[in-house]
Amino acid sequence: MENVQKSDFVLRISALWGDQKRRENLYLEALKKDSMGPLRRILTQGHFSAVLFQKEIRWIYDYVKCLLTDKELGELSSENISNVLMGDLENKEQITTYLKKNEGLVLQSYRSLVSDMELESEARRVLGEHVDRISEFHEILSKQDVLKQHVVA
Repeated sequence: MENVQKSDFVLRISALWGDQKRRENLYLEALKKDSMGPLRRILTQGHFSAVLFQKEIRWIYDYVKCLLTDKELGELSSENISNVLMGDLENKEQITTYLKKNEGLVLQSYRSLVSDMELESEARRVLGEHVDRISEFHEILSKQDVLKQHVVA
C-alpha cells in the first residue's frame, strides 16, 4: 500500500472506529431510557455488535499500520466522538429514528471504505460482515418507523 493510500486508510479506518464508538454509546444511552422496553433486545445486540466491531477494526488497523508513525486507534478518533448523543430524546419513536439515521451514516462510511480501498481478503470479509449486520439493525429500526406510521394513521 502506498503512503498516500495508507494515510487515507488510517484516517478512514479511524473514522469507522469512531463511528462504532458512537454506536456503542448511543445504544448504551438508549438502553437507559425508560420507554425502550420492547426494543431492549435489539438495543443490547446493537451495543454488543459495536464493541465487537471496534475490536475487529482495531485488528485490521494494526495489521497495516506503521508502528513508528501511527498513533493508537483510540487516540486518532477520540476527538470525533461527540459527548452529546441523544440529548433530550425520550420517546421510543424519536430514539429509533435517531438510531436509524446514525446506522445509515455508519453504513455509508463502511461502503465507501470497502469500495475504494484495496484490502486483504480477510479484512474485506470482516468489514463486509459489519456492513451486513449494521444493515440488519438499520432494517429493524426502519420497520419500527413503519409500525409507528401505521399506528398514527
